[in-house]
Amino acid sequence: MKKNKKSIVFLIIIFTIIFTFYFRNKFLVEENVYVVSKEEVNDKQDMMIDKSSNENIIETEKVDLNKDVNTNMITIYISGEVKKPGVVTLESNKRLADAIKELGGTTEDADLNKINMALKIKDEEHYIIPKIGEEIVNNESTINENTFSENNNKKININLAEINELEELPGVGEATANKIIKYRDENGSFKSIEEIKNVNGIGDKKYEDLKDLISIN
Repeated sequence: MKKNKKSIVFLIIIFTIIFTFYFRNKFLVEENVYVVSKEEVNDKQDMMIDKSSNENIIETEKVDLNKDVNTNMITIYISGEVKKPGVVTLESNKRLADAIKELGGTTEDADLNKINMALKIKDEEHYIIPKIGEEIVNNESTINENTFSENNNKKININLAEINELEELPGVGEATANKIIKYRDENGSFKSIEEIKNVNGIGDKKYEDLKDLISIN
């Protein structure tokens, strides 16, 4: 009898231990289980999409900024031996060759030995493509800033010239031509060619380029 009681007590103890161990582990497992709701999944997806969109916007802004920096537009005038002489607007990092190409290229009579096609163009400048056999006034073998040929030896009267005539001068674009006319209207006729240095934007260097090409009568 005592033996049976011991066996029963032993079985109860074993059962209690097993029962306790089983429910303890089950409780711990359930504690560590984290159920992700559908809303949380959507929130995470939205966050990932927003992050990706923001990165794309930043990259786009960088590209646009670089584009703005590198693509400033300038306007120049090309005459002489080009197929379509005239005004052309293009990006500031372009070369003379690019501008000439926009105007249909040079004519068969163009003296290519006197043209520096790799020259970097400048805003408001006037470039003249010389004809074979023509001598260049400044005796340079290539176009540097502006090249005036023999048919441009006639001086421009700065007291009478209109905007389009003034624009034929080296380094004089529409803006500078307007300043010259404005100065003339406000101060009367130029008394000397040197007085043109009083016009805003025309300093000693530009005057040296102009003095042999302008007159006051």
